[in-house]
Amino acid sequence: SLDWDWVISRQRVFGTSIPIWYCNKCGKTILADEKWVPIDPKLTKPKMSKCPKCGHNDFIAEKDVLDTWMDSSISCAVHAGWPDKSDWHRLFPADIHPSGTDIIRTWAYYLMVRHLALFNEKPYKSCLINGMVLGQDGRKMSKSLGNYVATPEVFSKYGADASRQWAAGGGATGSDIPFRLPEVEYGWRFLIKLWNASRFACMLLKDYEPKKKMKLELLDKWLLSKLERVTADVTIALENCQFNTAIETIRNFTWHLFCDFYVEAIKHRLYRPEEYGEKKRKAAQFALYIAIYRILQLLAPITPHITEEIYQHMYVEDMKYKSIHITSWPTLEAERIDDEAEKYGDLIMAVMGSIRKEKSERKISLNAPIKKLTIYGGSTKGAHILEMAKEDIVGTLKAEKIEILPEKGEGKEVEGYSNVH
Repeated sequence: SLDWDWVISRQRVFGTSIPIWYCNKCGKTILADEKWVPIDPKLTKPKMSKCPKCGHNDFIAEKDVLDTWMDSSISCAVHAGWPDKSDWHRLFPADIHPSGTDIIRTWAYYLMVRHLALFNEKPYKSCLINGMVLGQDGRKMSKSLGNYVATPEVFSKYGADASRQWAAGGGATGSDIPFRLPEVEYGWRFLIKLWNASRFACMLLKDYEPKKKMKLELLDKWLLSKLERVTADVTIALENCQFNTAIETIRNFTWHLFCDFYVEAIKHRLYRPEEYGEKKRKAAQFALYIAIYRILQLLAPITPHITEEIYQHMYVEDMKYKSIHITSWPTLEAERIDDEAEKYGDLIMAVMGSIRKEKSERKISLNAPIKKLTIYGGSTKGAHILEMAKEDIVGTLKAEKIEILPEKGEGKEVEGYSNVH
């Protein structure tokens, strides 16, 4: 259906130069021979000593560049190294071509037509169609409609990484997404949470020497097991271009399980090794070190700037990679998945969360000591599980005296497991 002319030139500063010269004397147009290309007429004279018409040897280069579609329609081949085709099938065809609903008929189409015409090969294996960004009035964001938000206005206040979270999490792939500043702000607050947790860890990992294995406490096993499942879920989501699922999975784990629960539950081990033991401190350091590194890797494609900054502060010397963006994507470490540790850890975290909530509702500071804490396990097994994390419960909740009983009590029931009095 190519039944119309295609303008091939533009008056732009940047672009692919049109390989044409003009004789400065007679105006003869000299088109580059196919064997000369690629060639930039502004930098190189035509490979002939004189004008074929008048014999003059002074030439003027064409100033126009090729139209943007002339360039972009060959982009898959260029990215793979063309015109050098010695190793280009390592990157060709492209795994995925990102596009939008408004340029399916242009970019996605031109890529296919031109690569088939030149190489008789398709340029990409799959095409990702993104939706349009909508303004507050529900229409496509546009300067002409006046319903747009200027990028510098958002970036200067919240930064690029917060905006990238909104773009990734705004909706399902292919769907139009409305621009909502509160969602960008939410992403910004998440980054502050991540930064503060990393800064806390950085201070407490100064004497830590990375190890491959370590005898861990129950809550350490709980965290790392959960993290392996998150890694699997995020990997699948990204492979299926479900960016909203990926970012929400990472954020929920990082913000709530890691920062709000785990970090709070190990502070006593990190701060007071003389009381709880150096081995337990080292176990907490191990889990903290592993978890933050994995979180950075999972977040890196969506928030590349803050993850690189934290990586440079905490991991570059140990990992030996110049950038987190050239580290290998994490593979599932199945040996860390522990169903029992997750089940037991969920119970312990639910109990501690309930007690912290009770403190908050009574307007008692979370750091205020509890003179006596009685926990009813509801069964011998429930009491046994809580006994396994007794020190973590005491240290986290600032309990001066704790009693864990197997029977049911009259307190508030937690997750159907136990009662807290």
